[in-house]
Amino acid sequence: MFDDNWDLINGEAAHKIEHLNATNVVNLLEAVIIFYLEHIRLGRPASPPDPSVLREFHRAGTILLLASPGIYRREEVCVGNRATGVIVHQPPPWAEVEGHVETLFRELSEIWTIGDALDAAAYALWRINWVHPFKNGNGRTARAFAYTCLCAKLAVVLPGAPTVIDQIMATRERLGACLKQGDDTFAASGKADLSAMKAYLFELLQIQIASLDEPEQT
Repeated sequence: MFDDNWDLINGEAAHKIEHLNATNVVNLLEAVIIFYLEHIRLGRPASPPDPSVLREFHRAGTILLLASPGIYRREEVCVGNRATGVIVHQPPPWAEVEGHVETLFRELSEIWTIGDALDAAAYALWRINWVHPFKNGNGRTARAFAYTCLCAKLAVVLPGAPTVIDQIMATRERLGACLKQGDDTFAASGKADLSAMKAYLFELLQIQIASLDEPEQT
């Protein structure tokens, strides 16, 4: 999905850059997973990707589009429905972003120890969108990071197509509903209910893996 709210360039040229940047993100994603597989092979302690990986995904996806790719925002933002103009999420103030990112990775590390791959991916996808740590490009960064968590925790570069990332892009209303459930329950109790998000990602993962059994087109 293309955007038209960049700092440096917009229009058709920006869309071409977005497409090329998406390839950079895919390459980075595979590189990160290879790194973690080697980490496991060497018997090093298992841990989730760190904040530098999150920032690098953002940088790879928004370079030549934003003035400060990979840098946490220093301004207030809101998430709205473009069709209706209704604000659907108000992220925390920019001054609190770094603190929320620290919490994000502390809690992700806990989930990495006690949860499964879908728990980690569901939490990352919701929490990054909730914090909205960057000025723009948060959705694509969250998707890439969450999918990396899924693959790294499963210790495999997941085969099959369409990928979970591609399917999220095609089912954005369902993603929005899952994000809202997380937001609403977090606001009410301080703990996000991510059961719907986890079930959603499991369904998409099953579709990706099932594609391996489909006959090749000739």
